[in-house]
Amino acid sequence: MFPRAIEHLMFKNGSATTRFCDISGCTQTTREGKPFCPDHVERHPYVQSILSTLAEREDEEEKVRQRGPKAVNPTGLTAKELVLHLSLHGARTVERLSRELQLDSKVLDGYVGALVRRGVVALGRTNRGSTVVRLARAG
Repeated sequence: MFPRAIEHLMFKNGSATTRFCDISGCTQTTREGKPFCPDHVERHPYVQSILSTLAEREDEEEKVRQRGPKAVNPTGLTAKELVLHLSLHGARTVERLSRELQLDSKVLDGYVGALVRRGVVALGRTNRGSTVVRLARAG
């Protein structure tokens, strides 16, 4: 019997059905009634939207790497992530932020510079001379 010829397979409890991948020509079954098998999951609209968001983020970060703070979108994903991280964890040195957010230091400098100009974050110094980034006081 061919997999596509079997519309529904009953399991031991008699209530579950097997679903096949929605991609034409694919004969793999899916799990838990999902429309795509693991080989084609990137075709799901939700996955496509996540991949698109990540691509936009990478594009912006490359622009910031090349052009600095003027390329920063202050309402973009990376800027929001930086502000959220500071609100959750408090002030951080630039080096620590770079590690925790997994951002190249040149890219992080661009974001910090743009957010300082907008009054969202402020800079300070540690006793050892490292630059500290903190949220600006509301006022």
